[in-house]
Amino acid sequence: MSTIAAGTTSGTALVSTGNTDGTIQLQVNGTTPSVTLATTGAIGVGSTPGYGTSGQVLTSAGSSAAPTWATPTSTGVNVQTFTSSGTWTKPSLAAGSRVLIQAWGGGGSGGKSGGTNGAGGGGGGAYNYRWITLSAMGSTETITVGAGGTAKATSGVGNSGGTTTVGSLLSAYGGAGGGGSSDNGGGGGGQTSAAGTGMDGSSNKRAPGGPGWRDPASSNSFLPDGYGGTANADATWKAQGLSSLYKGGGGGGSTSNCCGPVGGGVGGTSVWGGGGGGGVGNDSGGSGGTSASGGAGGAGGATGTAGTQPAGGGGASGTGTSGAGAAGQVLITVFPA
Repeated sequence: MSTIAAGTTSGTALVSTGNTDGTIQLQVNGTTPSVTLATTGAIGVGSTPGYGTSGQVLTSAGSSAAPTWATPTSTGVNVQTFTSSGTWTKPSLAAGSRVLIQAWGGGGSGGKSGGTNGAGGGGGGAYNYRWITLSAMGSTETITVGAGGTAKATSGVGNSGGTTTVGSLLSAYGGAGGGGSSDNGGGGGGQTSAAGTGMDGSSNKRAPGGPGWRDPASSNSFLPDGYGGTANADATWKAQGLSSLYKGGGGGGSTSNCCGPVGGGVGGTSVWGGGGGGGVGNDSGGSGGTSASGGAGGAGGATGTAGTQPAGGGGASGTGTSGAGAAGQVLITVFPA
């Protein structure tokens, strides 16, 4: 190893200069400084040595130019959350990064009966998700967050929640509005398709499913999951909305006076779809069904409580305004490659 004395130079094509302050400098062709090593150990590059700032890294510019100091691109997980409609912007991460897109549809609002007994609760909005590579997404994606069903100020079936979309990549359906009649079942939430709607009228098939309803005449036969509970049922279990894995939970119906107090059926539960809204009887309302991933159904009765975002169904009302359904939501998480 050779020693360069202070204030001296060595060589012609590549010059190593030992300055009197202890700095070492490598020069190209004996004139242009290229790399400087300060007494503190800091490394400078360029003819006027640049040392960068804390946290920067030396970045190559290829074989035709000197390297430069630059702030590194963040490699952490990128999360963008949308509680209302907007635009997703692609982060500066490797094209092979994995993306998890999650979406919730809007919850349905509760129905309004106009009487003291109340009506059916709104169904919860569904949850849906998709894994995709970052390279498969556009530089931006349009986010449409499904609105919650608006509250009912006049008697009738509640309003359904809106569908949430992430460009053309993913959709999550909203829950249905609760039924507007006393003893009418609540709206069931949907996941792979829109939910069944609460119904009014004299037909016994008026407890909505998610989608569909249960026919009292065949209540003991096999029924697909997500169907609604029976109105004026002769057993409590018949008034309950059926649960589901992928569909929304069925809306609750009601029991008849054969079973004690005339109560509302509980809304059906779901794993990926929204919970069904609770039904209502002359004496009480049924609670809304829960969902492991989607929004919970609104309660049947006369309280009119608004749903909780994301995707919660609104509670039913008697003489007052029903509870509005909650809006959906979108969550996009990018995991760096």
